[in-house]
This record gives sequence, structure tokens and C-alpha cells, in this order.
Amino acid sequence: MPDAPTPVATVRWRAHLGSDAPREPGLIHVRHAAEANVFACPLPSLGGDFDRESWRITGPLEQGHAEGWGYVAGRGMAFAALHIDDGEHIDRPEQIQQAAFDTYNQLFRLQRSLGLGQVQRIWHWLSNVTAGEGDDERYRRFCRGRAEALDGHDHGMPVLPPATLVSSHRRGLRMHALLADTAVVPIENPRQVSAYAYPRDYGERPPAFARGGRVQLGATSYLLISGTASIVGHESRHVGDVSAQAREALDNVRAVMRNADCWQADRDLGALECLKAYIRDPDHAGVVAEIAAAEAPGVPLALLHAPLCRPELLVEFEAQMPLP
Repeated sequence: MPDAPTPVATVRWRAHLGSDAPREPGLIHVRHAAEANVFACPLPSLGGDFDRESWRITGPLEQGHAEGWGYVAGRGMAFAALHIDDGEHIDRPEQIQQAAFDTYNQLFRLQRSLGLGQVQRIWHWLSNVTAGEGDDERYRRFCRGRAEALDGHDHGMPVLPPATLVSSHRRGLRMHALLADTAVVPIENPRQVSAYAYPRDYGERPPAFARGGRVQLGATSYLLISGTASIVGHESRHVGDVSAQAREALDNVRAVMRNADCWQADRDLGALECLKAYIRDPDHAGVVAEIAAAEAPGVPLALLHAPLCRPELLVEFEAQMPLP
């Protein structure tokens, strides 16, 4: 797949380093930007507001690189990023499986070096995600490699965190991870089979993530909601109908909020701090934006162009909200 235009979302940080540097709170801020670096989200923007996705750290930040990952770390927290070019040899499907195994183990070693015991949230962008047949589909091979890394006993995911995986517009695999020294309380969705319990139809090893998680980041508690699509049970719904898929996916976001015991009926989805939509067909951006604005009024929305991990899925949302 050829490179897309310059990516439009990246993580910015202010680093206060050295003995004479001011001791101000650091800020890791996901926002629109022109730079193309490992902290960039490799997806074209279809509009909206990326500025609300930010992580504030009490204390100065430092930038570093270890185990193949770049990172920005502060007191009890870090944001890490990695990109590998896997060459996309479809005739060698074991390549992406090995890449998933290696990158997760590198992440766990990075955690140990930083003294941070839990992955709080993780994002994956895998180019040509549904290429390949049967169990050799790239996404299924990725899930197998990740699961093999998690089979080890010495890793940094004592519980599964929330996560997103969509296709990338840059060749290879890119990952972002939010790390901290506090536990994640995983949240599932009673409307859906837990991803890690999917039947064999979806691959030799199922996906490994929670539908959401309650986390403590600095002084703030958050509910972080994984990439959420039009799936009920384990089956895709409303094939070919982007409007119905968007509404079903937002009903799943509501279900996670209810199951996390943070539902406020009078605020509904308006309680979210931000909402992000991954959209397969750019022509659907207006429809998705209109539905999101109606169902989550006033919530900042970022629209990104991304094919999803099932060919029939047209839109997927992720979200976050601060908790009392």
C-alpha cells in the first residue's frame, strides 16, 4: 500500500529537563499536527476535533528510546510509540505474527525498565489488516502473535486493557501504548461476547483486549472505551447500512458506560470527554458526524479514515471520560 498524505494526528509534549528547568506539570497531548514521526497516528483526517485527547502528568517529562519504542515519561506514567515496516509479504503470513510477538515483548521490557506495571490503553494500526485467507489473514495472524506473547508469565498486562486495532495508511505496524503504575479495572459489554472469548470462527487465537477500562492517570480517573463497532454477541450487524451501524456502535458505547457504573441518564453520551470515529469510506464521514452530534451533543468528535478489522464493518468509535 503506498504512503498516504502526511498523517494528521500526533502526540505533542513539553519536556522540562535539566536542573534549571521549571518544575511544571507535563502534558502529553494528542492533536492535529503536520509532523510525520513515530508518535503520529497514520490515518488521514476526515475532520473534527482531536485536541481533547490529552494526558496530564504531575512533574516534568523526559523523552527516551528503548527496546525499539520511543517514549515520553513522567511521574508514574508514560506514552510509548513504535513503528515497524513488515514488508507486507502476504505469502509469508508468519511475518506479522512474529512482529506482534516481538513488539509486545519489547513493550513489556520497556515497562520493566520504566518501573510501570500496567498497560492502561493500547492502539494498533496494521496495514492491509484483512489481507490473506482464513487463518492467514493478517489480523488473525497478529492476534495469534499477541496471544503467544501474553502466554508468557513475565509481562505487563496482568489484566487486559482497552484497545483499538484498525488498518493503517502506512505500511507495516504502528502501536501506541499508555503506561502507568496503577491497575486497570477492565469493563466488559453485556451486549457483546468478550473479545477474548470469541469462538474459533474468528481465528486460532481470539483478540486480547477489554471493551473498556477504569484507570487512574495522574490525579484523574478515566473510563477509556475500546474501539467499538456494530457487533452484538460476536456477530456484525446492519451490513451495508452505515447509519444503523453508527447507532448500534454508540449503543455499545452506552452499554460499556452503564457496566462501568458511571452512567448518567440525564447526560447520556454527552458525559464523554471526546469521541473518535474510524470510518471505512470517507464519503460516510458526514453521516457519521451527524449521528454522533445528535447522540453525543457537544462532545468533541475526531473523524479518521480507516478500514476496520472486518470487511463488513463501516464505522467504529472509541471514547474516554473523566470519572469523579
